[in-house]
Amino acid sequence: MKLVGKFKKINPVLPLYIVVGLLCLAIPFRTYQLLFITEQATGFYAKLDWSVYAIYGLSALAILVSVILVNLAKNVPSSRDEIRKKNVFLAVTSILFAIGIIIDSVLAITSILAGIAGADSLGSVVIEAVFGVFAAIYFMIFGISNFDGKTTYFQYRFMALAPLAWTTGRIIIRFMKKISYVNVADLMLEIFILASMMIFFLAFARISSGLSNEKSMRSLFASGYVCIFFCSLANIPRIVLMVTGNGAHIPAEYPLSFCDLAFALFVVAYIVNAMNKAVVNDYDEINMNEDEN
Repeated sequence: MKLVGKFKKINPVLPLYIVVGLLCLAIPFRTYQLLFITEQATGFYAKLDWSVYAIYGLSALAILVSVILVNLAKNVPSSRDEIRKKNVFLAVTSILFAIGIIIDSVLAITSILAGIAGADSLGSVVIEAVFGVFAAIYFMIFGISNFDGKTTYFQYRFMALAPLAWTTGRIIIRFMKKISYVNVADLMLEIFILASMMIFFLAFARISSGLSNEKSMRSLFASGYVCIFFCSLANIPRIVLMVTGNGAHIPAEYPLSFCDLAFALFVVAYIVNAMNKAVVNDYDEINMNEDEN
């Protein structure tokens, strides 16, 4: 029995509320870990205690809720429902995200010039830096499009792939680190961020280019919720430590990422905007076409 898109009573935004609730539980646990069981030099767990398994459990639940509920929900907006209207919140978050990408690209370029990037990861750092610049330009255009409702970012189809390439460079660098994945903390969170970000940007590129199929928006929603969870889980505890004067407990290799936080805000704005402008579900549209035939 095909269950995808069969439940009209499931709101596609429901996973967002559940993710926020799970974050309210997970963030205190993660803050505790940074203070008491995480190595400041490496960002690894110095020991495994109850909080580690609690984080793993809440993370798994956030992923399952996001994927399952989005696929069961009937009223996921159509990926073909592209309209050009003003949306200041989406515009602002797009530009903030673009600024975050620029910061990330500058740091990548700095690591190359300073010789910090090793020979084995140099190619990935170059990919991150170069495509980061194009990704930032694209989201600037996207933001302006939502400020005036006239600029058509839709025309820049090739540049829509830049965020995906930028994210690919970032995740390759993480995977090249020779570690045991049993005791990792910050690195594991970043890998989940980047993996879900890649899925999001693949769907985003298809939608923004007008090449999407009926599954693109579902993929974007599900991966977007996962991104929100892990971006917030990784960075909000760092903010808490900085505000409370405990910034020294933040591992040097894993500082606060303005880029990832801005991305989480952008995802929220994009999904809320998509729901507000939705007129027909992908699967409804397909069924209507089939009936006509």
